[in-house]
Amino acid sequence: MRRGTLFIVLAFALAPAQLFAQAPAVPALEGSVIDSIGLPGQGWSSLGNLSPIEHNNGYFQTYVEQGATVFANNSGLFTVTPFVSVGLALDTKGYNWNNKIQPRAGIRVNKFFHHGVVSLATAYSYEERFKSASSNGLTLLGQDWFGWQSVFERSSRFPGSTWAAVGTLSPVEHGNIIGQGYASQGIVAKRIGSTALVPYVETTLSRDSKGFDWENKAIYGSGVKLAIPHNDIYTEIGASYLHERRFESGQSAGSVTLYMNFSFAWNLLNRKVGK
Repeated sequence: MRRGTLFIVLAFALAPAQLFAQAPAVPALEGSVIDSIGLPGQGWSSLGNLSPIEHNNGYFQTYVEQGATVFANNSGLFTVTPFVSVGLALDTKGYNWNNKIQPRAGIRVNKFFHHGVVSLATAYSYEERFKSASSNGLTLLGQDWFGWQSVFERSSRFPGSTWAAVGTLSPVEHGNIIGQGYASQGIVAKRIGSTALVPYVETTLSRDSKGFDWENKAIYGSGVKLAIPHNDIYTEIGASYLHERRFESGQSAGSVTLYMNFSFAWNLLNRKVGK
């Protein structure tokens, strides 16, 4: 799997699941956007104290997805991919919205660009919130991801990315339309082998149609991270100062956060498009 394919897949899987966690700044594409079809899969995990308002709350989130590309045009820039996935979130303070599991099965239509991807997806999802309720139903999602200057490229100095997602992401919050957006811009301050030291700034915005406090917020700040790419695996270890404001309750707070992100991808067939 090409590195460009790896990171666009990982960032794309990551975006809709970020109902709480800080999204890592995923490197941009390298070479062609996608050059293989078959049975693509991806997984990622995120760990940290990522909400200044939820003070000292440790948060863990993980996601695994297996897809099967049933259609791709000759260039590979348009694909149709059925998938199955499961996401798990846990925290140390027991907030209802942070403790849940959500398996789903669906289909995604993707349009790839040289520096990103736009997609529409629908899935049948089951969600269980360990502290309260469970529900199932059809979820709908539109999303995009774009990035530039991958840390994989030694000549890159300004790695950055942005994504947005909107849809009915939660069966428990039936009919709630959730919209989210994220942007990050970094600068490579130092390279030690393949590892890059990257100071960065970032901002996250989240709104919903039902006015839940934890889904109506803005988080922004700056930090520094070690970006460690290795074959099909990408790791970030970092610290940042974030300020969070919640629009419904009017709460606001700032704090230092520590985090680690880990992501990887695979393709069980790795069949080349047009070959």
